[in-house]
Amino acid sequence: MILARQAAKSLRGIAVGTILVGAVTACQPAGEDPTGEFASDSPPEVIADSLIGLWIDSLGGMETYRNFESASYTVTTVMYDTLSGRVKRMRPRYVWIKKGPYGQETRVERWEGNDFIVQGFNGRDEWATLNGEFLPDTAKDWRETRYVAGDLFYWPGLPFKLRDDGVFLHYRGMSDLPGAVFRTDPAEAVPSTGAARYHAVGVTFGEDIGDHQDTWHYYFLPGEAFPTEVTYVEEGRENINRVFWGETKRVGDLRYPVVVRRDWMTPSGKRTKALVVSDFVVNPDIAQSMFEKGGKAVGR
Repeated sequence: MILARQAAKSLRGIAVGTILVGAVTACQPAGEDPTGEFASDSPPEVIADSLIGLWIDSLGGMETYRNFESASYTVTTVMYDTLSGRVKRMRPRYVWIKKGPYGQETRVERWEGNDFIVQGFNGRDEWATLNGEFLPDTAKDWRETRYVAGDLFYWPGLPFKLRDDGVFLHYRGMSDLPGAVFRTDPAEAVPSTGAARYHAVGVTFGEDIGDHQDTWHYYFLPGEAFPTEVTYVEEGRENINRVFWGETKRVGDLRYPVVVRRDWMTPSGKRTKALVVSDFVVNPDIAQSMFEKGGKAVGR
């Protein structure tokens, strides 16, 4: 079942006082809401929390994620030529994720030419193999395992992961061009130009959360539960990554929400790559050995 964005329009006009304020613990003063969608005296942290809360509630609430234990899926990276718009190359990765005894676990298998690469993380220790041989901790694929594992668990966990401890939400006011003005501190207000269209919610993370301190922003059209666009700036970099989310499908008996396509765009609107998710299975029985060093490769 595809979730139509128009269905979320019924949320327009919900008073901010009806939304339960959750785990937001650090917000700074931010811009105003000229749309009148929220009460004029609503604190910025309440507006940010409410926008994320509406998104989560439209997907069944946090109970949906609490009942999510594992998944298997294929994610294909599609790279585009920005001049012609044609596909340059495609690379599928085969992924298993699970809430394990030590935390979030991930296993990913892929081919690079004739080489078969497996990366695994059991929530505590990472490992990687090349054609069945364990790689040393100096190898690129080994060093990237923890970051890759986090990404492949994080994306299917949105928006629920925005309720994790150590995630801070900041209401940035209204934006007339997503991403263009958000190169600075996401907790700092940006004056409205008078042509504002989108509610902008900045997301930052505590020092002990994740391996990279990337900065994210989610943009919501007034009255809609789903973000129109997501942007992020990677730690130590200046360039803004613009990501447009495609359709969301509800999968399995849990009706778990899965975004089946995300497109990366340049500031001028040219597509550079896409992540396409397929064969998503919710709560399959995955043996713990899959995530441990030496676990049998599925693709061989």
